[in-house]
Amino acid sequence: MESNIHNYMEVLVNKRFFALEFHQIYTLDQITDMKCIALNQLPTLYIRHSLDMLAATSQKKLMQYNEMVAAAVENAEKMIANDRRERKDDFEDIVVYRSKDRFQLEDEEESFSGKLNLD
Repeated sequence: MESNIHNYMEVLVNKRFFALEFHQIYTLDQITDMKCIALNQLPTLYIRHSLDMLAATSQKKLMQYNEMVAAAVENAEKMIANDRRERKDDFEDIVVYRSKDRFQLEDEEESFSGKLNLD
């Protein structure tokens, strides 16, 4: 893909984050997580030039995009604000499911040893 092709929803999400001044409230990791969560709720809209996009899109459609982005960002912020997880570096709580056989649907539970065995 050419370097000037981009997802217009990313532009709108970034504008929304800037308008809400999230950089003053949240850490960089939280902002990154929120952007991912918000973008995963939105359709992709690849464009080459923002000006062409704006000229070819009706005002009503642009308002719909902004409403969609506002809702997605609000949902993402709620998820991060309510995130009570503590990050741990030990692997005791991680459960890995491995298929017994490529053609069997039943899985078996194994404790994670810290190494992935793909055999």
